[in-house]
Amino acid sequence: MTITIRDVAQKAGVAPSTVSRVIADSPSISEKTKKKVRKVMQELHYIPNASAQNLARSHSQTIGIVLPEDSNAFYQNPFFPTVLRGINDEATKHDYGILLSTGVTNEDRMHHVQRMVLGRQVEGLIFLYALQEDPLVEFALANHFPMIVIGSPDNVHVNSVDNYNEEIAREATQHLIDQGCRSLLWVGGERTQRFIQLREQGFREALAYNHLDADERHFINDLEFLPYEGYRLAERLVKEGLPFDGIVIADQLITRGIREYFLNHPDIDSPKLITFKAYQQSLHGNPPRESFVNLKSQKLGSHSVALLFDIMANNHPDADDERIIHDYIKAELIAEGDND
Repeated sequence: MTITIRDVAQKAGVAPSTVSRVIADSPSISEKTKKKVRKVMQELHYIPNASAQNLARSHSQTIGIVLPEDSNAFYQNPFFPTVLRGINDEATKHDYGILLSTGVTNEDRMHHVQRMVLGRQVEGLIFLYALQEDPLVEFALANHFPMIVIGSPDNVHVNSVDNYNEEIAREATQHLIDQGCRSLLWVGGERTQRFIQLREQGFREALAYNHLDADERHFINDLEFLPYEGYRLAERLVKEGLPFDGIVIADQLITRGIREYFLNHPDIDSPKLITFKAYQQSLHGNPPRESFVNLKSQKLGSHSVALLFDIMANNHPDADDERIIHDYIKAELIAEGDND
């Protein structure tokens, strides 16, 4: 038979609400009563419900993870499971769990976030993306809820952690230029995403620094991050006869498709490629087939949790001197053929 709070209250001769306050270690209950109730709990082998106990204390010991809109690109992209691994590892160290929130529509996603925040299901939020004028972020801000965005939000009042996207794109572009490329393509993604905008800006800055033309035909955006998109793009570019000898690609899945096209057509000269990857697959073994930037996404995830705990510990909605965190993880360029 399951022992309930009412059973404990009846044997201890107190009200059920008193038992609840003892479980929550409320200062309104005397030490004498606490000892009596706890003795009965021990005799009856009563174990308090952890979820109810945490809710009573307003501590769920859970972090909410807000995922981008549900899509094939999300489920295939290595960035998200890599970041989640870092988040989970760091949360586990603090004895916290994670609660994922996603949805097919923006209405679904807003409903999930509202339920997490207003229902006190989580103590803080981590957004795994950054969009312009994101209503979910605005909702969390309006409710003074602790949160951090992995990415570069357009609102300077939002806590964030990211790579230096302009810098790494400049470095990646310069790397291809140093290898002799003079007709470069930029292949991006959805331009409402801030990291796409920033990386494209870095690409343009590298071209300007080297006095290379920024032909607008060489800027390709609004692709879904999937291999077949890269394959179809390479096929189209070759058919159109657009001259290029190097490509800076915002995402590794598109890169996979472009690489596959040129491997399937060995009679066509393959351009030099450089992309941005969630992690370096191995520090030893076969060298990479093309240069890439290691985003160190697992570290992005773990660092976001560490920052969120700092934000939660200092969350004072009425404070005038609220500190906004904008932190960065330095990425690393791995050159083609480098397996050190």
